[in-house]
Amino acid sequence: MAADRRIRALRERALAVRAWAEGNRLLHAGRLPIAGGPEIAMATTAFAEAAVPAFTRKPIVAVGMNPGRGEDGAVVIYTARPLTAAEGAQAAESFKGTGELLFRVAKPPVLDAAMPAALAAPLPQAGLAGRYPCGSSISLGNVREAGTLGCLVRDAGGVLYGLSANHVTGGCSNARPGAPVVGPGIKDVGAGLPDPRTLGHHARALALVPGDPASVAPGRNRDAAVFRLSDPDALSSSQGGHHDTPAAAAEPMEEAVVEKVGRSTGLTRGVIESQIVGPFPVSYRTTIYHSAEEDAEFRGQVFFEPVYVVRGEGGPFALAGDSGALVTAGTGTARRAVGIVFSGRGAEESYMLPLKPILDDLGMTLVSGHGTSEA
Repeated sequence: MAADRRIRALRERALAVRAWAEGNRLLHAGRLPIAGGPEIAMATTAFAEAAVPAFTRKPIVAVGMNPGRGEDGAVVIYTARPLTAAEGAQAAESFKGTGELLFRVAKPPVLDAAMPAALAAPLPQAGLAGRYPCGSSISLGNVREAGTLGCLVRDAGGVLYGLSANHVTGGCSNARPGAPVVGPGIKDVGAGLPDPRTLGHHARALALVPGDPASVAPGRNRDAAVFRLSDPDALSSSQGGHHDTPAAAAEPMEEAVVEKVGRSTGLTRGVIESQIVGPFPVSYRTTIYHSAEEDAEFRGQVFFEPVYVVRGEGGPFALAGDSGALVTAGTGTARRAVGIVFSGRGAEESYMLPLKPILDDLGMTLVSGHGTSEA
């Protein structure tokens, strides 16, 4: 199809820019193990030498593609600091053979500790008959942290689970089956705050394997885990009382307006700005306590592909503590789930993993209309 050819051509343009950046040691991210990478870079080098000084001062964090802009789409270059007007003009002139080129700021992702409970979004106080909603604070029962309950899911046997990020409830694949998952998360427990309750027990975590993308397939890594609900009637599929979890998932589309409900920032809106091309690294460091005498530390750089950049409208789309939050596109009956938040740096941009591959790997489906009435 013409649309498929257009996207393939755009991806090749974006990969050429990334390969050029890697060849000139201008890329923060890891190596790009693609056939023909150096050859692609050679075709770009001749007209991009003038851009090297700007990106030496301000290295490239990632390169993305946005098929939703114009006839041929746009290549998006992300730097941790904004380019000056002169640097941007020089770089655009150097890369004029690549079509539309956008320069955006995006800091390398870091998994920071969740913000203090006093600054987090409050739990809904009415309308769900005391049920614990999605979009709320959760954590493993013995880890002083907090993330977000993304949604409820169901396996082929009809058993209900809660879905969040692996680093929130799966201990970066170090949590043992049966480990309790509580809400609110332990970081949000204290005098004058809601009492914690056991929502369920860790059941399964998807792959989260550190290592160079030449050795570890980044397309298999998923920062996602599920816990089996102890009492399904105690939870609701409502996203924080704002809207219900949609019954269907869809592929993320660049330029789509999206929403998420998270533990730290509540309901926010943003736009899917691009899909990052090539493996994208995230550094993890966490300690899981199995007992008073036994713990397990996870530290490593994990590469993911694909990853999407979401730009918040009027402020951050997500902050520390929003990891695991479900990202949806559309409204009403047209609303679809498209991803989960898994990283960010407290700025307008956040990083999202697509939801459909996660559900496919789990063999589970979304739960909608569960515990959403006041009865």
